[in-house]
Amino acid sequence: MRLLWLLGVLFVACGPPIPETCIGSKSPTLEIGRGVGGAFAPFADNQRVGLTVAPQGGFGVSVVLNTKGLAAGEGKSGDATLETIVDGKVSGSFSLRLPLLCQSNGSGGLVSGVVVGFDPATYSSNDSLLTLNEKPVVLRVTVTDGEGRKAVIDKTVTIVIGG
Repeated sequence: MRLLWLLGVLFVACGPPIPETCIGSKSPTLEIGRGVGGAFAPFADNQRVGLTVAPQGGFGVSVVLNTKGLAAGEGKSGDATLETIVDGKVSGSFSLRLPLLCQSNGSGGLVSGVVVGFDPATYSSNDSLLTLNEKPVVLRVTVTDGEGRKAVIDKTVTIVIGG
């Protein structure tokens, strides 16, 4: 009976193994996209995207981050830099601390509620926002985990205003 109790305690203490995609690796990766029906759908090159209100002020593109190879899980967080690049120049750059979560199925860590924003001083009026319509823009996202591993993605999307 004691042996069964000890095995039960060990099983609970050890828990299920941490998925390999949530343990830090030498070559972490990052994808950006959107959530579709509870699943992650990465942005295609030049995907048409709309704008949303950015929590840091102004407007930006709402994204879901999918990290692999960054140390992720309960209590893990990372630092993110979010940049928009218009006509080869950084238009907006924002930093934030975010939780690095790990999906139990091992498909990486998803982070939602992130908006890659444009400079609110430059894009403050409807007329200035309309200059972005049908324009290709690079969304650059950099995430660094608590152990110093870094993943970066540059994804070109096409901005659609009112579509």
